[in-house]
Amino acid sequence: VLLPLSSPTPGSADRRLMALESAFVELCKQRNVIPEEWRKSLATPILADKCMLDMTDEELIEHQKRVKERAENTKEDRALLVLERTQDGRLERQAVKGFQQHASDGKITASKVAEMLEALRYELTNTEVHYLLAKFDATQGYDMAPDTELTQQQWFWLVGECQILKESYRHIKPEVWEADYKKRIQQEVDYGKVEDELHVASQPEKAGWWWRIGETGSRMSVLQPFAWGMQPEKEDKLLKEMALFLDAANQEKS
Repeated sequence: VLLPLSSPTPGSADRRLMALESAFVELCKQRNVIPEEWRKSLATPILADKCMLDMTDEELIEHQKRVKERAENTKEDRALLVLERTQDGRLERQAVKGFQQHASDGKITASKVAEMLEALRYELTNTEVHYLLAKFDATQGYDMAPDTELTQQQWFWLVGECQILKESYRHIKPEVWEADYKKRIQQEVDYGKVEDELHVASQPEKAGWWWRIGETGSRMSVLQPFAWGMQPEKEDKLLKEMALFLDAANQEKS
């Protein structure tokens, strides 16, 4: 997924970087939460009041809504947590250096993102770069908005999202993901922005669809790490099961 970053004997500058608090810890300070407790909270699932098989459609939709809302509200937190733990923090320290080299007045432009990610040893397609930039409103249809500015905090968030995307390929083939993402962009170009997922999920007739075939087409977030809000080892097993489930459903449709 990510080629090893070189790790020479730390110089004084490297030691200063190692002494800095992670972006995740800084975010915890902004949220006024204790980092270790927040790490545990993010790894703890939202427990349903009863077995999901015994739920009514309304109860299932409400539980799904709660899971999605937490996933939406903690996107930055989860991305920074992944950034913090990848390669024991070396990825984040390299991201700090990259930002310092390219930033002007404390910001970088979207036009530099692909080059900066390549410097972190990521191999990216144009579609993957588009996906990452779209999270920060740095795209226009199929195209990148090259002059869009990103702060250091947003850069760290973006790198974390990139790592999450690459790790998701353990559960879904990259070419399948790319095809689904391109389909979503085509829908947005043709018909405007795709409906909000929570709005779609709020419709009772959609409950069976969500469990039968998962978030296919424009909604592949079900296969994203941390999407289900449970402990990593349990989530890894669930993601593999969901990937097989979606593959089977797609084969039936074709």
